[in-house]
Parts: sequence; C-alpha cells; structure tokens
Amino acid sequence: MKKIIGIFVIALLTSIAVNAQQGQGKGQKGMNLTPEQKATLKAKQMTLALDLNTKQQTEVYNLMKNSATEQQSVMASMKQKRQDGVTISDDEKYEMQKQRLDKKIEHKTAMKNILTKDQYEKWEKMMQHQRKSGKKNMAKNNQKGVKGGKQKNNKV
Repeated sequence: MKKIIGIFVIALLTSIAVNAQQGQGKGQKGMNLTPEQKATLKAKQMTLALDLNTKQQTEVYNLMKNSATEQQSVMASMKQKRQDGVTISDDEKYEMQKQRLDKKIEHKTAMKNILTKDQYEKWEKMMQHQRKSGKKNMAKNNQKGVKGGKQKNNKV
C-alpha cells in the first residue's frame, strides 16, 4: 500500500512540475490579440481604475486602438527586417526612437484632453507604477537568461 501511495505522489509531483514549466511565459504577453481586443481590454481596465464616463471610454478606446494598430505595424516591420537579416543603422535607430517618443508625447497629450484633472493625476501614478514594475521584471528576466520576456530556446 505504501508503495502505491509513494508512486502516486511521485507521479503527481512530476505532472505538476511539467505543467508549471509549460505554463511559464503565458499570460497577457503571450496572447495574440487584435488591436481592437487590446483597446477594449485597456479601455475597460482604465474605466475600472479611473471611473471613466461613456464618452471618455469611447475616446480612450479609439486612442488605444490607434496605438495598438501602429504598434502592431511597427513590430511586424521590425520582425520582417530581422528575418531578412537587415541591420538597422544608427541613424535609423535614432529616427525610430524619436518617432516613439513623439508618439508617447501625443498619447500623453491626448490622455490629458480626455481625462479630468484628478483622473489624469491618478493615471500618471498608474503609469509610473507600471514603468517601475516593468523595469523590475526586465531586470529579473535578464538574470534568468530571458530576453524580451520570453525564454531563450537553447536547442542543440
């Protein structure tokens, strides 16, 4: 009887360990969402956190949808360049970073126009917290040998 229980416990622990490893890296980052889905989720999250009215929800949704669409096209372009083996020059990197910062400024200005003063201040605090936790996660992932939030495949 003890042997059967022992075998059962070992099998159970093994299956738990395998499932835990397979589940790593899953979560929102692993989901392939459309820009509309991303915008909907983000607008709903902000509605809950900031108590947005109907007009604000629509404006936030539209802003998030545009941002997600632009981000998707930029990511697809970068992926294609990487697959083609094209290296990006320093000037191109500079322009890309400049465009990214311009879009960030645009986004921040749009949010300031959509939200009330109190909501905007709360949103700013949320963004600061998100940036801090993102940096912590990046540092933690770099220590684990993870690049871009995804496990490296070390296949031989």
